[in-house]
Amino acid sequence: MTLGQFPRPSADAPPGGGAAGLIAHHDLGRGCLEAVGGDALDLLNRLSTNRVDHLRPGHWAPTVLTTDRGRIVDLLAVVHTGAAVRLLTSGGRQRAVLEWLDKYTIMEDLAVADVSAETAVVALAGAGAGAVLGLDRGEPDFLPGRQYPAPTVGVGGIEAVAVGQPLGRLPGYLLVAPAAAAGAVLAGLVSGGAALADAGAWEELRIGAGAPVFGAEMGESYNPLEAGLIGAIDFTKGCYIGQEVIARLDSYRRVQKYLVALSFAAGSEAAAGAALAQDGRPAGTVTSVGRGAGGELRGLGYVRTAAAAAGQGLELRPPAAGVATVVDAPKLFGAGQDFG
Repeated sequence: MTLGQFPRPSADAPPGGGAAGLIAHHDLGRGCLEAVGGDALDLLNRLSTNRVDHLRPGHWAPTVLTTDRGRIVDLLAVVHTGAAVRLLTSGGRQRAVLEWLDKYTIMEDLAVADVSAETAVVALAGAGAGAVLGLDRGEPDFLPGRQYPAPTVGVGGIEAVAVGQPLGRLPGYLLVAPAAAAGAVLAGLVSGGAALADAGAWEELRIGAGAPVFGAEMGESYNPLEAGLIGAIDFTKGCYIGQEVIARLDSYRRVQKYLVALSFAAGSEAAAGAALAQDGRPAGTVTSVGRGAGGELRGLGYVRTAAAAAGQGLELRPPAAGVATVVDAPKLFGAGQDFG
């Protein structure tokens, strides 16, 4: 089975099975930068993997900043608010992104400020997320180069910008509001039927949903193709930092490993960093481990291309123990160009 032939999980199927719940979480670590100036979108377009220079006010697109070696600096949600361009960064990555943009800003009309302390980002995930927000558009059909609506919605008496970003297999939104309004937004979501998740519960949810996070599955150890971010790469947009490396990897099928979701056999013992083997040979590494609602062990990891097939069994090497099975290869923003 090639990577492009993985069965696609149902969007409303929660990790571990059963009825999907609606979960809200105050993403305290999420960074937010505000870029103003006539060259903001043009510079971002020249530095990152996806097309963003065409964004209209009230729209957003995902893109990836990469090094000259094609490695991940960060995954961004680029949101055009009309008055400015907001960049939602991974947790704790706002300073690194700010410095990266500053490094390549020479004569551009651009000023970027860190507004993380003034901004609340509340994540909402699960079937019916759009309905709770009064949005009937359905889930975005992610394709490279597209832009997606980022409407202003009312939640708990507060106006928030809704960025339709899935949590792995689960439909989801990032709600961006003033920092002081976080409590009211959360209360509004709870009144709409959502359960609140603390950081630990949200981590379990994102692992089961197959969503990568910076530091575990994203960073300068990985490129966007390995991390399943191909839907945020526009191969027709022209040059950006790292473009030649990423284009070669794709054109010549040179990707050596892929991010996969894993299930673990009963009695297995695993933790992040555990080594995986196939027929006694090194096959990859576990990057995240969590438990489902029924206590079952599940995780994410990178495995070599030959082992990245649904149903492939892998051995956990000591000090870990047991068997891991590849469930699928998560693609956060869709399949993009098929590797198969």
